[in-house]
Amino acid sequence: MTIAADRLYDTEIKIADTIYTFDAKAIADDFLQCLITDSVQACAKNHAPVSTRAAYDESGEPKGEPGSIISPSMGGMP
Repeated sequence: MTIAADRLYDTEIKIADTIYTFDAKAIADDFLQCLITDSVQACAKNHAPVSTRAAYDESGEPKGEPGSIISPSMGGMP
């Protein structure tokens, strides 16, 4: 029973629409290992995150760090 999880940072893991934040990389690692055999609820109980948050806001846009942002050039041709 493997659950699809994305490692965002050393201490952040995204599962479906929820981002789990941990105190330390080792706890996040243990949480990921737990997901191989157990449910998200069981792993969150045994390897408790310090916080959780929605991965998407009301607009449906992903939260988190933006990719590259391209700004229009200052001056030049209109």
